[in-house]
Amino acid sequence: MIGRIYRLMDAKRIEMVQRELKFNENDLILKPDYLSICAADQRYYFGNRPPEILSEKLPMALIHEATATVLYDGKGELSRGSKVVIVPLIENESTEKIKANYNPENKFSSSGVDGFMQDLISVPHSRVIPIEKDYSVEYVFTELVSVVVNAIEAFEKAKVRDVETIGVWGDGNMGVVVSLVLRCLYPNAKIFVLGKSFRKLQHFPFVDGVYLIDKLPINFTVDHCFECVGGKNSDIALQQILNVIEPQGCVNLLGVSENPVSISTRTVLDKGLILIGNSRSTVADMQKAVKLISENSVCRKYLRMLISETITIKKETDMMHAFEQSILNDFKTVMKWEV
Repeated sequence: MIGRIYRLMDAKRIEMVQRELKFNENDLILKPDYLSICAADQRYYFGNRPPEILSEKLPMALIHEATATVLYDGKGELSRGSKVVIVPLIENESTEKIKANYNPENKFSSSGVDGFMQDLISVPHSRVIPIEKDYSVEYVFTELVSVVVNAIEAFEKAKVRDVETIGVWGDGNMGVVVSLVLRCLYPNAKIFVLGKSFRKLQHFPFVDGVYLIDKLPINFTVDHCFECVGGKNSDIALQQILNVIEPQGCVNLLGVSENPVSISTRTVLDKGLILIGNSRSTVADMQKAVKLISENSVCRKYLRMLISETITIKKETDMMHAFEQSILNDFKTVMKWEV
């Protein structure tokens, strides 16, 4: 079977390549439905990674957040037309000592191996999560929700202080999802979001308070913090976090920065803080994320509001238009895949 894959060849240049779709009798063949553009995809598309990284990883199909329709199931477990979320993690090795998403022997779609910008995708059953309840577009954010599930699992294992107040730094996509999942899992905690854009902060009606980072109340403190800023502003966010967090609090890091970030180790030591790095997720995390979305109407409602624009994709120029628009949108740009 011949399939089409849409690879980023160089910055801002996507080309279609035909290749043989390999599968066996136990695999699924999927047709993507919705694909969500994330910050990592944007960095690749616009060439905002170090040249040596780009030369190593391109050409490569982007996107690791996707839902799909089952066209064929060799094992006969899922009927044709079933809806699923695709798992981007490709496990080549498992060990009890290292969680799969941190194991360097494993691979991740759209980061060194092709992502989901394909007309047909062949995967084993272990890399799909069936959507058993009403299917809707917000399931395309399952992978993003699962990253937060992974982070909260680590937080629960590490925390010393009670969870009474939580600060979330960042008013972008990750800030929305982190604060939303925290609201669902810690209904009795007070959750505050801190950001730079008053316009974006209006999208957080489900939290207990929002603040511009340069207008914090006097004596503002929180028990624990989630840093979702990343990029060049990570420095500023971390400085403020260390100033306002209570002793023995957890600083949960989710923002990605290409450059080294300075941090006051004296403050970390004086307060006895716990710093936790978080990235990606496992199949189990994604299963928990699907369950959270399907069983929580509040979660579905606000995930839907995360969509700034949905763009129908029929050809390569539509894909490039979607990436260009994604930079202009406040939140998520979703591609409705009709190639």
